[in-house]
This record gives sequence, C-alpha cells and structure tokens, in this order.
Amino acid sequence: MVIELSEDFIHEVRRRVIEWFREKGDRELPWRRTRDEWAIVLAAMLLRVTRRDVVARVYNKLLERYPDPKAMASASVEEVREVIRPLGLYNVRAKQLVELARALVERFNGRVPCDREKLLELPGIGDYAASVILLRACNQPTPLLDSNTVRVYERLLGYKTRTQNPYRDELLVKLAETLTPRDPEEAYEFNLGVMDLGFKVCTTRSRCFECPLRDLCYHYARSVGRGVA
Repeated sequence: MVIELSEDFIHEVRRRVIEWFREKGDRELPWRRTRDEWAIVLAAMLLRVTRRDVVARVYNKLLERYPDPKAMASASVEEVREVIRPLGLYNVRAKQLVELARALVERFNGRVPCDREKLLELPGIGDYAASVILLRACNQPTPLLDSNTVRVYERLLGYKTRTQNPYRDELLVKLAETLTPRDPEEAYEFNLGVMDLGFKVCTTRSRCFECPLRDLCYHYARSVGRGVA
C-alpha cells in the first residue's frame, strides 16, 4: 500500500494540530512541563494503562521522594509500592521502577541514554516509553504511537494498522515520522496534540465537528461527512 502525503497536507496537519494543542490541549499536566529526564522516565512508566488523573495523584509525591535514579535505586520495592499503591498493579510497577533505577545507575551512572536500542534493553521500557524519552528528554523528533494517536492517524489517512504493536507497522511509523515536525519543540507539541485529539475528540465515538482536521480527514470525507457514520 502506498500513501503519498503532499507538502501542503503535511504543513496543514502540523499547523492545525499544534495550534489546537496550544489552545485546548492538556498542557498543564506536571510531566508535560518538565525537561528533567528522570521525571520524564517516571511519567512514561506510570502512564501505561493508567488514566492521567490517577497518575497525577502520585506523580509529584513519587518524584519528591525519589528525585533521581540513585534515590530510587537505594529504595526497597516495598517502599516504592506503598507510594504508587493508588495506581493499581503496584507490585509489578514497583519492581520495574526499582530495577530500572538500578540499571540506570549501574550501566549509565544514573543518566538516561538517548539511544532507542539501549533504552529498550532497560527493565520496563517498551517502544512507546522509549519514544517519549527520546522525544522529550533527548530532543529527538520521533512520533508517539499509542491507542489515541494511532486512531487519529488511521482515520486521518485512511489506513488500518495490521499489528497490535504500532511500532512494528513500518508504513504507519513512516507516515507518523513524515507528519512529525523536525523542530524538537514543535515535534513535542505536535505529538501531544495528536494524542489529546485522540483522547478528547477523535474518540471511539468521534466528535468530528470539533476536530481541526476534519476537512483533511479520510474518515470524515468517506463516512461522517456523507452522513454514513
């Protein structure tokens, strides 16, 4: 399958998503306002299969108690577990967090590596978490692919991914990379904008008339715009 994206289309998608995010996105979430690499890693770990509002209840407390990998590396799993208990799955999460912190200290002197392969070798770090870290902590303009962003891309481009892990879909990754701005700060805003669009507007029951991309969208043109959906 071949999907060609024109320069005008790419420009418009980028511009509209970033403008929408600046006006209506969740910019004030605490993990979105930091450039601290450890704080970004913690958020990437905690937000997996957990609602934002739930993570917000423990995020600052966890960061205050363990402000860097060395602090968490010296903690016990039981101590960490008590802090993150409201998140659920706290036994697995606590073990992964402590193991990750110890790996960072032992292998990278407490720093976060800006290399995807090295990140993926760390405990608990998968493709999405690695992308978050590369995008924000390392200023690398890489796309974020989760259930929300994938839904937006599929509808916008008229493409259906054929794998459960979107990072294994080469065409989807290529399309997302093409749409992601090259400027690191714009790339960050764009990716968060796509994510928030999927979270707030392009949901399973999409509210297309609130979407800044509707006149560019394959799904809207083929179904909603014709009164089919």
